[in-house]
Amino acid sequence: MNTNRRSFLRRSAGALALAPVVPVGRLAWLGGRDGADAEHTTAPAADAALRPTGQAAPQEAWVAQARAEIPASTGSLYFQTGGIGPSPDPVIDHVRERLAFQNESPAEPRIATDMGRIEPDLRAQLARVFGAGADEVALTHSTSEGISIVAWSLNWREGDEVVISNTEHPANVIPWYVLKDRFGIVIREIDLSTGTELLDEVRGQLSARTRMVSVSHVSRNNGRTLRTDESAELGALLRSRGVRYHLDGAQGPGCVPTDFRALGCDCYSTCGHKWLLGPKGTGALFVRRELLDDVRLSWAGSHSHATMDYEGAYTLLPSAARYEFGTRALADFAGFARAVDWMEDIGLARVEERIQSLVDHAIEAVDGTDGLGVSSPRARPDRSGVFVLELPEGCDATELYNDLREGDGILASPVRQPRDFRLSIHFFNTRDEIDAAIEAIAARRG
Repeated sequence: MNTNRRSFLRRSAGALALAPVVPVGRLAWLGGRDGADAEHTTAPAADAALRPTGQAAPQEAWVAQARAEIPASTGSLYFQTGGIGPSPDPVIDHVRERLAFQNESPAEPRIATDMGRIEPDLRAQLARVFGAGADEVALTHSTSEGISIVAWSLNWREGDEVVISNTEHPANVIPWYVLKDRFGIVIREIDLSTGTELLDEVRGQLSARTRMVSVSHVSRNNGRTLRTDESAELGALLRSRGVRYHLDGAQGPGCVPTDFRALGCDCYSTCGHKWLLGPKGTGALFVRRELLDDVRLSWAGSHSHATMDYEGAYTLLPSAARYEFGTRALADFAGFARAVDWMEDIGLARVEERIQSLVDHAIEAVDGTDGLGVSSPRARPDRSGVFVLELPEGCDATELYNDLREGDGILASPVRQPRDFRLSIHFFNTRDEIDAAIEAIAARRG
């Protein structure tokens, strides 16, 4: 680690140490759980007495407390939440406790009953937080699993068409390649680069053979967010034509406001391990209840069914839980619930507002740096915490990624376009960290 990097970490740690550490459970007075605070909000006078003169303003106290509970946030400059988010200690501790509890005697009725409440409670929690009914939520192990459930839910015929975009993760590309090879479907691609019009792009690709549109709520390649109103308008258009509408929401919950019903999609796939900071191997699929019988199963097993006999008769569960089957990692799902609790205690609206404020700072920093540009949308609500900057001609993003990781402990990511480089900016990041990352990128721009 070079001298400048060590100096930065000392400065960063010292600045954060000035902020009063308040237990997360006491964050209500700081605007947590149900409220968002502006960047310069001040605490009530009674609370101001809790911090000595000269310490950081209270709006930074909750960030300091959160960072103290996320080991990765102080062990490196962590801008990889868009790939895999770092879980807070309370989340991992809860997984460990639930796993140990279950292992005391997994088949003992008291333990089995207690563990058996985890999944229905989590479905209800995700439904409440993200605008769905509990019967519209299936618990999966990843966004990719949800995408595949939806992709394989239609009886595809040769020549049927799916519309995707040029900014998708492989998870929303590979399934369509497989279906193309298997059934001869046609893949049409729209341009969701910054500045294009979603509805115009989709209308330009729709035909009588279009059966599904599957695009990202938030692009991992350029950070573009589909506005809730434009997504709802697209959903209405597609329903009028009998076309299924699916959103890849891997980068949505915990990063941008996410309301399943308001978005107007039929299906929404997401995960727990990115912006929600949950355990790896957790996710969810939201399916509109009126479409449950139309989003057909391609995989099923024990626990998918409501009734069955051994003569061939069965009925499926009347909820989205029908897409779940087999033995489940219940302790991980308990950790997912704990992660959402943790984020709610801070306040999702506050988290989203801080992300946007940090992106404002990142845009300003890039604009003030010769040779760098901004590839992401600049304006709210088209942008997100997935902040993508443009490198100079001749600068290799993959080499830069390796150099920053090995030389400076900066964890960021190359994306699809060869000169684009992604900083996933979550609420626990700081302005000093953003400045340090951009300075390091500028110093290595080739």
